[in-house]
Amino acid sequence: MKILITGTTGLAKDLSEVFCNHSVTSISKASGHNIHQINQWGNGYLDYDCVVNCAYDNIGQQLVLEYFFNNWKNDSNKKIITIGSKIINQPRIESEIDHHYWPYRLHKQALQLTHDVMLATAKCDMKIINPGAFDTAMISHVDTPKISTKVLSEKIFQIMQDPLIKRVDLWL
Repeated sequence: MKILITGTTGLAKDLSEVFCNHSVTSISKASGHNIHQINQWGNGYLDYDCVVNCAYDNIGQQLVLEYFFNNWKNDSNKKIITIGSKIINQPRIESEIDHHYWPYRLHKQALQLTHDVMLATAKCDMKIINPGAFDTAMISHVDTPKISTKVLSEKIFQIMQDPLIKRVDLWL
């Protein structure tokens, strides 16, 4: 299977290691692939079998989801795996600021809604995985139980294999 992963560090790096028996390409801004500019480079990956939409950059994940859905929605051999967040309907880890405006939450809620609307007509295999706290730079300063990116990557790989699963929420 040819797998495209958006992102090259953290969870994306561990995902590429879990998928080592497949042909994996990991991309990021450092490799010249800004997810906000998916229309400029995405066509180079349309022959892939799967995209793991992992890299977060404001609405960039939603743009990646829209791009691959628009190109793969009628192809039952394609997979779109999106990494969301438990923040879509759960409180922030930093509960004292949970009521504050936070663009990250809105971006992840929009991503979830976009996935849900697309799922109704998709022939491709679409899944969204909403993890809770895991080892990322974004929450490295927060003292809370976190899922290791290695364990999370292994779970994502297992979930990818089951065509019946469309959404999974994972947290400690």
